[in-house]
Amino acid sequence: MATKLYSGTAEEGRLFEWNNVDAWAEKAPQLNSQTHIHTLCVFNDKLYGATEDGGRLFEWNGTDAWVQKAPQLDSQTYIYDLIVFNNKLYGGTGNGGRLFEWNGSNAWIQKAPNLIDTKIYSLAVFNGKLYGGTGYEEGNLLEWNGTDAWVQKAPKFDTQTIIGSLAVFNNKLYGGTYQKGRLFEWNGTDAWVQKAPQLGDETYIYSLAVFNGKLYGATGNGGRLFEWNGTDAWVQKAPQLNSQTLVLSLAVFNNKLYGGTGSGGRLFEWNGTDAWVQKAPQLNSQTHIHSLAVFEAGNGNVTTRVPEADRVTLANAVILSPANVYQNQRPRQFFEVA
Repeated sequence: MATKLYSGTAEEGRLFEWNNVDAWAEKAPQLNSQTHIHTLCVFNDKLYGATEDGGRLFEWNGTDAWVQKAPQLDSQTYIYDLIVFNNKLYGGTGNGGRLFEWNGSNAWIQKAPNLIDTKIYSLAVFNGKLYGGTGYEEGNLLEWNGTDAWVQKAPKFDTQTIIGSLAVFNNKLYGGTYQKGRLFEWNGTDAWVQKAPQLGDETYIYSLAVFNGKLYGATGNGGRLFEWNGTDAWVQKAPQLNSQTLVLSLAVFNNKLYGGTGSGGRLFEWNGTDAWVQKAPQLNSQTHIHSLAVFEAGNGNVTTRVPEADRVTLANAVILSPANVYQNQRPRQFFEVA
């Protein structure tokens, strides 16, 4: 079957498929009053979405509907990010900053309670360990101890209160921030190091992605695309298009870089030099494309979440090595087809 680009939406938590030309097609309507699909993830040849307002896990039936695979646990209302680690599926939560593991059938199991901050906005696998980026107050980096707890690995740096996206690039772990849209690099032990300050008026790096050997960030409040210069600065590669103020998710598909937008629920393709090009307009009043994923129905072949040791999550995406990145204002996941 053909490999396609999918998106998770708000305000009604639908699943869209891009027709590869100029439009979205709906593949799953809203289920159980869930308003957002914050993150998408491919696991065991199936496509999963995690929700708000009930912190649930949905599985796509491959044709026309979501199927609930885990209900809300312990009043966690958001699952901001999903990631595959050691052949299991994990979710980062709000408003309790917990780590959940799916039992493979019908429930979440808590694997780490709250440590610092109320939300786990982003997840990434780096050097064989699972990491979480936090908000809404502290912008910490947490490492899961593999059994039952988070361990702090980097406290808040400067005034950045949210690590909205995480990515692995050139064997280092990076975080995209809010309130000043900066790029941080983890020093490998106990601190963030700033690698790019704010550029223009952009306050949020919603998503990070690795494409053609470079690291990119998608922004709010101007809906721009930034490229890191590899040392100390962001460089703008696409300005705002069609009044879209947010690019919430990034994905690599068929050797091109795509972004999902708000507040018009559109799909943009980067022209490779200096601009976004619209590839799908809004469909069915969905205002935000919170997550993007590449998936081959019935097969699940994806390459942007790589061998586990190199797997990553970004906000709202997971990326695998040679493209080291990661999924989603929220962490997002991304995939690059092999």
